[in-house]
Amino acid sequence: MPRFRLSSILRARKAQEDAAKGDVMRARGEAGAAARRVAQHEEELQSRMITPEPSDAAAFVAAMAARRAVAAELSVRRQQAEEAQRRVTASVNTWSAASQRRRMVEKLSERHESARREAEAAADQRAVDDLTTTRRPRTDKENGR
Repeated sequence: MPRFRLSSILRARKAQEDAAKGDVMRARGEAGAAARRVAQHEEELQSRMITPEPSDAAAFVAAMAARRAVAAELSVRRQQAEEAQRRVTASVNTWSAASQRRRMVEKLSERHESARREAEAAADQRAVDDLTTTRRPRTDKENGR
């Protein structure tokens, strides 16, 4: 039986799946870093919740401006974290699709291998059958009669 003709496609599909898996890992790392940045800015905003005495107007205005800047930065970081999470979801979907495509070709390979083994077994059986049917029959002299 000829070799599996789709073996190069199977290797390509495995490479695509590996690349997609790498993209998932990278996207998850970026999402984790974005989540950590959000947490850092949330902590910074919480630490700035203590307001100075209203008697010092300049300090009060400066504290409010700093808090507002941190809140704006937090908003940007949250958007970045959400976008990073969307990229994770998209890359997981891409990986899943690549895995399914690889598995389809892999199943074809498994069927081909099974058919090859069956063909070999049938050929072996035919060889055994040929040996038993081509054996010359014993004559009466050989049988001792």
